[in-house]
Amino acid sequence: MLIRNNFRRQFYDVIKKEHVLLIAHNDVDALCTTQIFIHLFNSDDVAFSLVTVSGWESLNRAIEDNIEKYNVIVLVNCGGNRSLMDIPMPSTTKIFVIDSLRPFDLDNIFAEDNVRILVVEDELREMKIPAVKDIYASDSESDEDEESGEDTSKKDLEDVEARAMRRSQKQQWNKRRADLLWEYYEKSWYSAPSSILMLEVAHEIGKSCAELMWCAVVGLNSQLMDNLISLEAYTQVCIDRLRTFIRRFSPRDSALKADGILKISFDKDDEYYRLPLPMYSHWSLYKSMVNHEYFVCESRYWQQRGDHDMRTLLANLGLTLSECNQLFSAMCQERRTEVFQILMQKIDYSFASFTAIIDYCKRINACDLARVLSHKLEIGLNNESTIHERFMEGLNLLERFFRAHLGFGPVLKGIENYKISLEAVTSLVLVSINQSYILPCGPFFVLIIPQSEHVKLLSSRHFLLLFANFVLKAFCTMGRKNRAFRPLIIAVPLSEEEEEGWLKVTGIMPLNTVYADVYYKSFIGQAFERVAERLPNCGIKRDYFDPSIILLKSDDRIRFFDGLQAVLETVS
Repeated sequence: MLIRNNFRRQFYDVIKKEHVLLIAHNDVDALCTTQIFIHLFNSDDVAFSLVTVSGWESLNRAIEDNIEKYNVIVLVNCGGNRSLMDIPMPSTTKIFVIDSLRPFDLDNIFAEDNVRILVVEDELREMKIPAVKDIYASDSESDEDEESGEDTSKKDLEDVEARAMRRSQKQQWNKRRADLLWEYYEKSWYSAPSSILMLEVAHEIGKSCAELMWCAVVGLNSQLMDNLISLEAYTQVCIDRLRTFIRRFSPRDSALKADGILKISFDKDDEYYRLPLPMYSHWSLYKSMVNHEYFVCESRYWQQRGDHDMRTLLANLGLTLSECNQLFSAMCQERRTEVFQILMQKIDYSFASFTAIIDYCKRINACDLARVLSHKLEIGLNNESTIHERFMEGLNLLERFFRAHLGFGPVLKGIENYKISLEAVTSLVLVSINQSYILPCGPFFVLIIPQSEHVKLLSSRHFLLLFANFVLKAFCTMGRKNRAFRPLIIAVPLSEEEEEGWLKVTGIMPLNTVYADVYYKSFIGQAFERVAERLPNCGIKRDYFDPSIILLKSDDRIRFFDGLQAVLETVS
């Protein structure tokens, strides 16, 4: 069932009376949502346990292992888009779902009591949920179907005609049901982050604060940095759902000047933090530019003359090489403003973002912190660390960030680690384009990445999606215009011992649809599901919560791509 309003009474007041099992996905938005939960639970003395999951297998195991121990289970960014009704659970157990991935499974939506999904009212129109009578047959209709097999020879003509009419109506109902299900499940997309919803819940119960707002905006910026939402969707969330919090916790004329107090800046005139260049406030301008898709594509940096063309581009913009090679933060304020205006006009892409300021001089942008947390959650420094250990490290980093006296070192170290990984991913893009790894395959393009030192970085969802969007734009830049009208499927070899012989496969929509669709809706996940249904003996694992990411047995890749070609040809 859906909980669409009055979240305090229907959600928080219910769960705070019990020992809560919090099950969170290992992504930045879920991390920020969990931090908000922890703040609320600690303030109300609510007992809770935390489990981190990475896919459906670990989620099912976590629920089955704990279903008898807890009456209340809260799922964060997991469990919404597949039926939870198949999991045996006591009648007293209630599962609450807070998930940004759409669409929700209809079984979960129409569940009577055990499964409850939190969603804002304004989103229902975009979800286009069909009526329950159009999806689920009533018991009386099922009974009539069972009786229809009786001998009709003893029935009068009117009875026969009535049965024929009901049978025809049933066939029409089934056809309409199939059409409605296809239309509803055809595309998947991401809505506003779960951390924004939990910030609103905290505000509703009178416990919102600057720290919780910062968690929410980091979750929002993580979606933008992962290319899960468009800039238009990001801006809409800021206007529609964060306006109240911006006025309250990010006033333009704030008088907060005490040490250790978090101040959040969201000033459209603060030109220091509105360019899409990665980490440029903590990096040299040149390094940031050669690791950003716009300038790499503009200069065709993958070619032999790429570095020369990049320098020429800088000269044409009136930027000297010496100032581009120094830290951007080392420029004087006046020159920084001039450079910002030059780059903003060139890129024609800028946005108002959030900046946290602690102890006057310590400041970091929400986009940059989201990148750091993605790296810590999905890669980490120790390959032997578990998902839960990395998740706890991420929570600890957020906690230290809010307490300036604990030091800013972990964040700065995370920034340096991220820059190293980003340069490695950019090198993969350049090699893929330069070596012509992308090949046409009927209605789509396919890129099978050979094994190399840096490929393991693409096990991270953040870097995988960054790489996919980056390489597609570079590929479309250097070729024919029709390249923008076909999706790109990417296969990444996995190097871990337990995953050896498997490929991580994802797909992104054609470039022309990316610019046209505010919600970045994708039919790739539905196409993968159809291939799996048609090829039951093909080695496919659909364990990720995002349906557009699967695991594929390397030996079955030819069969899979042939099947995908057949599916996409029928769709197109």
